[in-house]
Amino acid sequence: MSLRLKRLFLLFAVAAVVIIGLWWWSMGKETTDDAFIERDVVYLRPRVTGPLVNVAVGDNQQVKAGEVLARIDPQPFEVALENARARVANAKAALDSARGSRDAFVADLEARKEQAKAAVSVAQAQVVQQQRTLDAQDARIDQARRDVKRYEALAKRKQVSQQTLENTRTQLSTLESDRSATQAAVAVAESQVQSARASEKTVDADDKRRPVLQASVDQAEASLAQAQADLHQAQLNLDWTAITAPVDGWVSEIQSKTGSMVGPQSTLVILVSGNPWIKANYKETQIGGMTIGDRVSVEVDAYPDLELSGHVASFQPGTGARFALLPPENATGNFVKVVQRVPLRIELDDVPEQVQLWPGMSVVPTVHLDSHSQPE
Repeated sequence: MSLRLKRLFLLFAVAAVVIIGLWWWSMGKETTDDAFIERDVVYLRPRVTGPLVNVAVGDNQQVKAGEVLARIDPQPFEVALENARARVANAKAALDSARGSRDAFVADLEARKEQAKAAVSVAQAQVVQQQRTLDAQDARIDQARRDVKRYEALAKRKQVSQQTLENTRTQLSTLESDRSATQAAVAVAESQVQSARASEKTVDADDKRRPVLQASVDQAEASLAQAQADLHQAQLNLDWTAITAPVDGWVSEIQSKTGSMVGPQSTLVILVSGNPWIKANYKETQIGGMTIGDRVSVEVDAYPDLELSGHVASFQPGTGARFALLPPENATGNFVKVVQRVPLRIELDDVPEQVQLWPGMSVVPTVHLDSHSQPE
């Protein structure tokens, strides 16, 4: 064999060994360079509108949850809060007045009811008493009339004196006069009964005003509840003039400066928080052998000599294109099949403190298939 053929044979042998080695190394692994670092990104917007009077932090600054990042001019909201407090005080006074009027009316009405009932009872008792007196007087008058007739007969026979007859007649006249007075008293008592019953009807008519007064109380209570809700909203608006960090994190960017007019429609601060994780967009042909928990080795473009470890945490239930702003519509026209990509969430197991991993940084993850049950 010539030297040239030996060299050619050796070259092919080396190439075959390299190809077989690469094939063996890649078995049981899936790699992609379409992967990036992610963290929780919070876009803070003010809840109220006003000019910024203070920006307490700067770009790239680390902050703690509850720390004040910026303040909106609080003066208009302080005035609104005082007005709301005044409306609550007025509503409370109006409610107290409505309740006082209702309670006084009810107390007076109940007293008048009792008085009217007592007046009717008294008047009826007087009628009964006068009627009994009248009946007794009728009996005495009947007796007196019989006495007058008897004495007249005796006087004709000269058996009694004329004076005795006159006395009997005078007594009858007196009894008849007393009866007339008693009859008048009965009429008066009956009129008093009618008057007392008329008073009862007046009280019953006034009793119909009770729901009206209660409605006034209900309206005052509703006004107070509305005023208290307005007060609570005014207090919230004042509290919201202080824009605070909702979580621990880093200020990525301050998009407004002191003096700027801001409001709910504008982003004020972009805050990065949470632990880093990886969003890896694998081809759909690569994920068939992957399972949650598979071990992942990660190369970071910013740290060529560093390899991080992690694991597959979850699969997005759909391709990236399906949840895009304008998802593809393949029902019409000519269809060209394109391999889709499925986003995976890869959690990092341990990240050195000095390593900076920020959203958008490029990484190359390698998933070791069927490794979720193997010890790390």
